[in-house]
Amino acid sequence: MFSSFYRAAMAASVFAVLTGVSYGDSGSTEEMVVTAAPLGDVLQSSQVLSGEELMLKSSPTLGETLSNEPGISSTYFGPAASRPIIRGLSGSRVQMLSDSISTLDVSDVSPDHAVAVEPLLADQIEIIRGPATLLYGSSAAGGVINVSDNRIPEATAEQLFGGAVEVRGDTAAEERAYVGRIDGGWGEFAYHIDGFRRDTDNIDIKGFATADPAERPAGENKGKLANSYSESDGVAAGLSWVTSQGYLGASISKLNQTYGLPGPEEEDGGGGDPEIFEGPFLDMEQTRIDVRGEYRFDSGIWESIKLAYGNNDYEHNEIEPSGEVATEFENDAWQIRTEAVHSALAGWRGAVGFQYDDRDFSAVGEEAFLQPTSTESWGVFLLEERDFDFGSASLGARAEFLEHDNDTLADYDDTALSLGAGLGINTYADSEAFINLSYTERNPGAEELYSEGAHIATRQYEIGLLAVPGGSVNLEKSTNVEIGWRREAGDVQWEVSAYFYDIADYVYQDLTGAEIDDLPVAQYSQEDAEFLGFEAALVLPTGNIGLANSSLRLFGDYVDAELDGGEDLPRIPPWRTGANFLLEGAVWQSGLDVIYHAEQNDISSFNTSSYTMLNLNGLYRFDAVGFDWELFAKGTNLLDEDARKSTSFLAAYAPLPGRSFHLGLRARF
Repeated sequence: MFSSFYRAAMAASVFAVLTGVSYGDSGSTEEMVVTAAPLGDVLQSSQVLSGEELMLKSSPTLGETLSNEPGISSTYFGPAASRPIIRGLSGSRVQMLSDSISTLDVSDVSPDHAVAVEPLLADQIEIIRGPATLLYGSSAAGGVINVSDNRIPEATAEQLFGGAVEVRGDTAAEERAYVGRIDGGWGEFAYHIDGFRRDTDNIDIKGFATADPAERPAGENKGKLANSYSESDGVAAGLSWVTSQGYLGASISKLNQTYGLPGPEEEDGGGGDPEIFEGPFLDMEQTRIDVRGEYRFDSGIWESIKLAYGNNDYEHNEIEPSGEVATEFENDAWQIRTEAVHSALAGWRGAVGFQYDDRDFSAVGEEAFLQPTSTESWGVFLLEERDFDFGSASLGARAEFLEHDNDTLADYDDTALSLGAGLGINTYADSEAFINLSYTERNPGAEELYSEGAHIATRQYEIGLLAVPGGSVNLEKSTNVEIGWRREAGDVQWEVSAYFYDIADYVYQDLTGAEIDDLPVAQYSQEDAEFLGFEAALVLPTGNIGLANSSLRLFGDYVDAELDGGEDLPRIPPWRTGANFLLEGAVWQSGLDVIYHAEQNDISSFNTSSYTMLNLNGLYRFDAVGFDWELFAKGTNLLDEDARKSTSFLAAYAPLPGRSFHLGLRARF
């Protein structure tokens, strides 16, 4: 822990010296919106959730919070572990960020590992694709999810003491959640404090957890997903020094999570230790230190320079029902990145930067399927944009060197090069047609190279690319094309886009048909693959109903993914379509969602049936006793569907929650 504080202090000191920030500066900055794109709109397809919309959509996991957004699905390893999937791409191809720095967890290693982010504490969640993803490494080839939480304030505070508290609960999981935050400051200093606690019980489901009656245990109870409970809590504090030309701040946070791992019961065979818990569970702790700063120049070629640093002490234990620790995971990681924005040169304004990552990962125990691995990477990146009379254009490039050092298998190192370009053309009624082109190279992750053993969470015996005699590996190379048309202002808004990803040496798990230790063998392999899909959304005003305004949003998405030989890939989302009807008055709003998910039988994993989600929500704002209040309620899965996600390793054993009613109250002061 001392080395973590030492590196954080050094990063802050070096930044202060390089930027020339002095205590003589005074004044305040305007409130800035945190964004993962330093130049703002760089033609990327993006979605942003914030404010009341985020409050109503917030779920216990980041994956489920975003899973109804166009182009987004989730891994859903039960209600406590769910990672976002973007356009069918998952795992290490989708980067999770906390205020533009990696979440530094191990959610990319296995689907039962939770993302170390609490959605209740988020101010804003951004979904970014296109050229801007080159800022964050080859592992962001599928896209970027950036969660902003204001733990390091970037602007001076309007008052010494302010904040918000919230309580919420639901019926399907008997959720009890409490969250609070304090934001304030004095003079040139601003601070932030937050904390939360969330407890859930085993969730209610429509029918039986096990889909196949022939596989269903005789004692399985209908209507409950066994071992799906969770407990989590966390605290954080941050302090910033803010001047008229920038800020420098730091934060420390602590996150604890304990949750059951649902799925089929393991056969004991007799003679084992007595079970004192309902099933296997995961117990996680993370302590994180962050430093961020920005200096804005008065004049010259450089507009600003930013520094971001994150250090993570992460560990979790996977524990058997007997209470015995089966596997201990540790992930000591840190990341530092800096980016400088330059003013227009020959009409092009841009950002250039550097990023370094260091990660020591280990899994020790009888169920460890991945040997300890140290990973280092460094990358340089460039992003440029220019406005023209007809529209705008952007260019991006990144070079990244990565090295894996495994304790028992061959080391790996290679350099990945990536390029991106975007063009936007002004069209009818203040709309824009756009095209994004990119070529990305991705270094495989440690789990894709070095897995070798029984992975109990996925019920597979996994073998990595370098874990077989004479194994070899190539960079994963993807050529991507996206075309679209959008209008983001006015009463009628729309966005439609189609994309094609041609991926050479795509890394995937090939079920060979063999078995080891009664588990199917999943061999990591490489073969060319193609992803083809579209997303569309249309917002229409539907007139006034009494004193309320109303609007209708229609949307749909689709992705088809297969290998060049025509074989289907596993865990790809089905096509879906839906409608959102919004009714909004001066102090209240109400929404109705209907989302149809088609059957999915074009995948090599468990096939799922179609289902329709009917959701209803409402919110009322009022002032009382000196506080601004928001009372909100929602009903989810009101049709009580037996719904299963084709993207889940547990699709055959863990359906989504059944009908549930949610109630919450937020007070701001």
